[in-house]
Amino acid sequence: MKPEALAFAGLLGTCPAMKHLRLEIGTLGPSDMWIHVFGETGTGKENVARALHDLSPRSSRPFVPFNAAAFTDELLMAELFGHARGAFTGALTAREGYVAKAEGGTLFVDELAEMSPLAQARLLRFLQEKEYQRLGETSSRKANVRVISATNADLPRRVREGRFRMDLWFRLKAERIVVPPLRERGADVLLLARHFLRIQSAARGETVPLVTHEVERALLAHPWPGNVRELENEMQRLAVRAAGRAVVCEDLSAELRVRAGSPVSGLRAALQRTEVELVRDSLERHEWILARAAAELGITRQALWAKVRRLGLVVSGP
Repeated sequence: MKPEALAFAGLLGTCPAMKHLRLEIGTLGPSDMWIHVFGETGTGKENVARALHDLSPRSSRPFVPFNAAAFTDELLMAELFGHARGAFTGALTAREGYVAKAEGGTLFVDELAEMSPLAQARLLRFLQEKEYQRLGETSSRKANVRVISATNADLPRRVREGRFRMDLWFRLKAERIVVPPLRERGADVLLLARHFLRIQSAARGETVPLVTHEVERALLAHPWPGNVRELENEMQRLAVRAAGRAVVCEDLSAELRVRAGSPVSGLRAALQRTEVELVRDSLERHEWILARAAAELGITRQALWAKVRRLGLVVSGP
């Protein structure tokens, strides 16, 4: 997969943050290093991990997701590294773990922060030594896997609280990718909404419904705490309710209907459109040289860059 094709790998978006994310994936994907993906729930961390795998020399080998939050300590080690027969009550046969299933490919460890400190220590040793022991065995086994991990937790706080190992945190900081939350991606919300509506409508054999301006304003005003996953679920709902006709505010879920009917939300959307026009006009006049546009707008270069990211403006030119 070429880096420019990442937009079709579940990583759609034209805002600067998503462009930067795709560049990072394109740079780090072909390497064999351990990469950690930070991002809120629903931002698409597994999509990022899959894209990293698809760009690597391991792309023809397995991509194996493993959710660390789903297991207790003993069961986690048994699931991750495998176990011998009789290693614990109920282990009637030997079983290979997720590491063995990912041999030659990529192991994606999600919810890493939910591991206990003991499990974190064993994972860190595995990452450093590339060796592991099945539960109930004394001999070590070699592993040829690339590990990509992910979490939505505030790890520095957990380190301070003694709930996350400092040495593991230092390793995670070395090479990491941050997935932006949907509320910071500006007009990407509408781009993704239409994308999900097309998918849902095609699956149902129906015409893609139009989205009214009032609905667009509601989508832009909503903070999307569940991020892209929440938006996808909402669009699935709307595809069913609209069934080919235009989507109207009455079709929206309760949380979005409140925003659609709120004068404050309408004012916020109008102000944002005005701000987009002013900022874009200034940038285009100055050929996207931030320092000059910032001087014209009477703000700092850093403040202008923050606005560009928040509003989801696309940098023009080379």
